[in-house]
Amino acid sequence: MITYEYPINERVRTYLRVERLLNRLSTLQAGVEANDHHFALQTLFELMDIGSRADIRGDLLKDIDRQKGVLSGYAENPNINRKALNDLLVALDSAYKGVSGVVGKPGQALNESDFLMALRGRMGIPAGTCEFDLPAYHNWLHRDASRRRADLDSWMASFKPIQSALALCLGLLRDSSSPQSVVAKAGTYQQNLPHGRSIGLVRIELRGESDFVPEISANRLLLSVRIMQCDAHQKMQTVKTDVDFVISLCS
Repeated sequence: MITYEYPINERVRTYLRVERLLNRLSTLQAGVEANDHHFALQTLFELMDIGSRADIRGDLLKDIDRQKGVLSGYAENPNINRKALNDLLVALDSAYKGVSGVVGKPGQALNESDFLMALRGRMGIPAGTCEFDLPAYHNWLHRDASRRRADLDSWMASFKPIQSALALCLGLLRDSSSPQSVVAKAGTYQQNLPHGRSIGLVRIELRGESDFVPEISANRLLLSVRIMQCDAHQKMQTVKTDVDFVISLCS
């Protein structure tokens, strides 16, 4: 199955963007090739751009507080696994402390590095980081991979608490709904979103072996899904048959 996620509000949209960049950064940082670490730095600069525009730290702290309030309300329920609940509350407390310890916006301190800022300014220029433009960067790329990874680890430090808290909050959001099997009649599906429930994320699962792709649009009242199909030239065509898929409305 292939899962497609669609955020209903700007906060969750930012969360998903940051999650994607953090996962990519972690993968690239663990590599050994110079190109791995070049694109790790490019990803780091993308994170800094998002972090400068959105209040990720503040949103995460509010979300953690909200989740703690919701989960604390289950403490007296005899059907609740008390150990699992306590473990989750401890994890939320730890995430809150980690995010609270981030000074300013994530990555803000990196603006004081002349090396990184010179590189950031050249990254937007095609082949702008050649050795004749940035000899110091060329030298850095030729250092031992373990030294480069150590530098990257240091530059990523302020994002680590954000990554842990984000994984926890998005995990709770994704687990907040039970998947339901539905049918897109002649490739089209619409559903009114429930009143009194703030949906933050729509998840759709389609069979991985098919070429079906969902085009999703939604607001706080209505969800609309149109199933498309890629042809041999990767051009999208409207599907005219009924298509089964699985949907989750996460809040």
